[in-house]
Amino acid sequence: MKTPLTISAITIVFSINAQVKKLNDLSDVLVEDSSLYVGHTPIYTNDAISNVAIGQGTLSLNTKGDFNTAIGQDALFSNIEGYSNTASGYRALFSNIEGYFNTASGDSSLLKNTTGVYNTATGSMALMFNTSGAYNTATGCQALYNNLTGFNNTASGYMALMFNTTGAFNTASGNLALYSNTTGSMNTATGYMALISNILGNYNTATGNMALFNNTGNMNTASGNQALYNNTTGNYNTAFGYKAMASAVDATNQTVIGYEATGQADNSVVLGNENVTAVYMGEDSGAKIYAGEGSFTGNITIGGDVVVSSDARLKANIMSLGSTLAKLLLIDGKTYTTRRDGKQKIGVLAQDIQNVFPELVSQDDDKMLAVNYQGLIPILINALKEQDAKISRLEQLTKELITNE
Repeated sequence: MKTPLTISAITIVFSINAQVKKLNDLSDVLVEDSSLYVGHTPIYTNDAISNVAIGQGTLSLNTKGDFNTAIGQDALFSNIEGYSNTASGYRALFSNIEGYFNTASGDSSLLKNTTGVYNTATGSMALMFNTSGAYNTATGCQALYNNLTGFNNTASGYMALMFNTTGAFNTASGNLALYSNTTGSMNTATGYMALISNILGNYNTATGNMALFNNTGNMNTASGNQALYNNTTGNYNTAFGYKAMASAVDATNQTVIGYEATGQADNSVVLGNENVTAVYMGEDSGAKIYAGEGSFTGNITIGGDVVVSSDARLKANIMSLGSTLAKLLLIDGKTYTTRRDGKQKIGVLAQDIQNVFPELVSQDDDKMLAVNYQGLIPILINALKEQDAKISRLEQLTKELITNE
């Protein structure tokens, strides 16, 4: 004779059966082939393994994709064969079909991704429209929002690289950094709104808030708050310092260094703003300086010798100047007062030299004349020799006259 169950034991059995029935009826949990589905009815024809799906619509169409993790309503909804993806958030990686090794965390992050691989999106709508782009990293709300096929991009900050579509190898760090970029590549922007207007420009580097703000050009480097802010289509420019600017919006190959320094001309270098009074080329002012032509508007003080290269091996078509005394006598030394500072000076007039020795006169971009004073030395040497010869002849003639007496 069987022992009847007590009322207490019967109550426990009924409670357990009720819980099991509730789980089965709702189909809320299925653990099969090391996969875990919570919150929806999985497809029983699914051959995939090691997937985790939590939330309504997660991994709903998955048949062959393995090692996926989807948490949030409709996360990885369309995935069929993609594997090793992680989606966390409402409709994260919603459209993914074959993409793999993607990580999406945030509402609608990597929403449109279908075949893209090795993408990481963290933030609401980050990399939202990416379809086949690969190796992208987006951190921040709407970072790399419009990216379609661009690859190897890194965006960190609200709307950083937001409109990038096919641009590659870009790095944006800061809210709205490289915001407008679409197809530009190899750009680096660090700071709030750095390179914000860049669309097609390539190989630009901006470090500082609003650095290269208006840029659409190429191969520019700006470091400092609002550095090269005014540059639009200019190329090959370099600026270091707060509000260091090129001379024009389409400047070329200008290097500008210093607080609020402004470039002066293409293919030139500016060190410091108008308040700079000295430039040292070494801590002890002893560094060597190598340069081509130079133009100075002030006095030059040199503590050592002035040495001019004059090796015969550097010259061709060498001929003697011959007689120069007659021409030299046409030049008159002058005293004058400079208009710039009113100082009294001694020198010559370029126009006078130009009439006699045009080789010694040059003209700058403003059509102002300059004299090569060093070039007067050989003229003086020849004139001195000519005069010495005359004196020698006179001395000889005087001796002959004295002897004949």
